[in-house]
Amino acid sequence: MRVVMVGMGTRGDAQPMAVLGAELAARGHHVTLGLCSDLVWIGRALGLHTVDLKANTREFMESSQGRQWLAAGDVQSYVRSLLDYKHRTADQLQADLIDLASNADLLVSGTATELEAVVIAEAAHLPYASVYHAPIRSNSAFPHLLVSTEIYSPEQNLATYAKVDSANWPVFEPFAQKIRARVGLPATAERTGARLARTNSLELQAYSRHVVPELADWDPRRPLTGFLTPSAEQRELLDGPIDPELEAWLDAGDPPVYFGFGSMPVLEPEAALTMIEKVADMLGVRALVNLSTGPGEGDAVRVVGNLDHEAVLPRCLAAVHHGGAGTSATSLRAGLPTVVCAVFADQPFWGAQLQRMGVGSSLRFTDLSEPTLFAALEPMLADGPRQRAAELAALLRDENAAAQGADALEQSLATRP
Repeated sequence: MRVVMVGMGTRGDAQPMAVLGAELAARGHHVTLGLCSDLVWIGRALGLHTVDLKANTREFMESSQGRQWLAAGDVQSYVRSLLDYKHRTADQLQADLIDLASNADLLVSGTATELEAVVIAEAAHLPYASVYHAPIRSNSAFPHLLVSTEIYSPEQNLATYAKVDSANWPVFEPFAQKIRARVGLPATAERTGARLARTNSLELQAYSRHVVPELADWDPRRPLTGFLTPSAEQRELLDGPIDPELEAWLDAGDPPVYFGFGSMPVLEPEAALTMIEKVADMLGVRALVNLSTGPGEGDAVRVVGNLDHEAVLPRCLAAVHHGGAGTSATSLRAGLPTVVCAVFADQPFWGAQLQRMGVGSSLRFTDLSEPTLFAALEPMLADGPRQRAAELAALLRDENAAAQGADALEQSLATRP
């Protein structure tokens, strides 16, 4: 089977798609993976034929203006800029996706290119599957994650999806009609989610039933596979061994609290580091900090750049990070109570869900300060959250998400009329 997979977005989008692709390739399928320019190396490191989609999401997300908007909590301006970028790059992206899928037997996409991929699959009469890293389709257990992190009644929860869908369609309809015309399809009023339901398309939920038990038996075409995390061998290819100096620092004292500020819009890194140092001192813990100030070392605080989170976090006491699905999965698999400093998108959902499960606490990044960080982190160092996190970690480590995802893809094709 010739599988074309598109993982456009950040590393949190690209790496899980590459992990799933590597599993399919190991089963004898011919896999082609499309990634952003700055992340093509991930697919190639895992031995996949990887195509450059000629976009650099990291360049946009780490732009000075983008970081300022996110740091201020101005998500609307940030999203408008994303849409402007999408308009400017639409012609090239659509051409690349059409070419990429030209010889496929199955097309798989993440959310960033789902709208385009669904249209391309329809025109080519291809089976299609989506990969999601949070529950964004209609269900009665949770409201739409863009509406609220509080859980309403089942009826109220369901109503939020129709509300968001109605608000989003006028924004995305021009993109849909443009690519439909390009591939010879008539204009339509049918939205993406409705078409996926009508065609019984697979929607892989790439997160764990143990973290979102409310959706464990959601829908046969929406299986929860577990978090798509790389194996030990794949981590070695992607991140290499632990730095010997960091290894020595970890061995030299008590397990530290990990602060993953590398994915947050920290405009004043020195001030952020000072805040962390003060909170760590008040709590009597060491701190391992991923921050853009560059490497730094001390007995109590060490600043690092890129590292293998799966290898390092199990040697930590707790974690503080932005709450993306992939980073949340890593800290939970490591058995760490986790403080989520949510910026936008699905991050508030994961923060709220970890808090509901008693293995985390959550706050908005815009509310982050010395007092709020202390108040969120101190309870996570108690025995209760640590015990619950350890029990959850054992369940997560028993999951093989790549195998479950590949099984679901193969089964969906086998039962296709």
